[in-house]
Amino acid sequence: MLIIMPKVSVIVPVYGVERYMERCARSLFEQTLDDIEFIFVDDCSPDRSLDILNEVLEEYVDRQLQTQIVRLDQNGGLPNARKVGLRLATGNYIIHCDSDDWVERDMYRAMYEKAIKTNADMVVCDFMVTDGDSFNERKEACHTTEPMQFMENCLLRKDHWALWNKLFKREAYSHVVHPQEAMGEDMATTIQLVWKCQMMAYIPEPYYNYYYNPDSITKTRTIDACVHRYKQLIANAYIVLDFLEEKGLSEDMRESLVDYKNFIRSVLYPVVWQKEYYQIWNQIFPSLNRELLLSRHIPIADKLRVILTILHIYPRKQHRAKK
Repeated sequence: MLIIMPKVSVIVPVYGVERYMERCARSLFEQTLDDIEFIFVDDCSPDRSLDILNEVLEEYVDRQLQTQIVRLDQNGGLPNARKVGLRLATGNYIIHCDSDDWVERDMYRAMYEKAIKTNADMVVCDFMVTDGDSFNERKEACHTTEPMQFMENCLLRKDHWALWNKLFKREAYSHVVHPQEAMGEDMATTIQLVWKCQMMAYIPEPYYNYYYNPDSITKTRTIDACVHRYKQLIANAYIVLDFLEEKGLSEDMRESLVDYKNFIRSVLYPVVWQKEYYQIWNQIFPSLNRELLLSRHIPIADKLRVILTILHIYPRKQHRAKK
């Protein structure tokens, strides 16, 4: 019996998004790609997100057989929800969508056709950062179509590492070490996926709309929030570092990792004036201070900031987090 797999699987974790669920779902169900699979993973959402999703789905009869809705027994966080979605995905290509964001109608058709036309293992598109109203900023997500250079650019934060604007062949997801923490999860996964790609394509169109919420927990600057963010980032950073160390690092890749490590450590700047967190900042990557000061990638302002921090000279009004 011949089994025909969908062209694309879209994995959508759902948690606490009742304000945005309708907008996201409609943008997905109105895609112009015909043969597509939608996998919504309900991470024990405490609100009406799933009710709204089902209400919208009732209006799209042609999408009902293409849609799976799975409810988890307990809340496991974004990385776990994506992992569950991956186990269920049957498409030739896989992409993710966050349920507070939305996509343009031609996104998945354009990316799939680009992949087929160029025989690409991955396709990247641009995106918009928007509050859905008055704030709109277009982001150029890619400056190269060479996978190794793209990895370096991601580590240097020149190119964007999010999963939701990247279509990958399903084979790239085999033997991936899945992150456990939410912060920095996309970088940890994307680096592993890109490593397996030989051909890469880019579409300079902002097909994805990333919802910018100024009240998000990631914008909070309390001491507890900063430390929590750091603990999650460092856990996922070691997935990146261990993976690249195992694969073998070029000199350029090592240079890129200096900037990446500095970015991870910089999350502690709002609390570094406290002795406990200064010690963590100073000891987490023992050779980083020297590597950073010698790096050609690190701006002078960042190097000066490190020197002042080592000397315990902090612009406290700017960096102190709330208790």
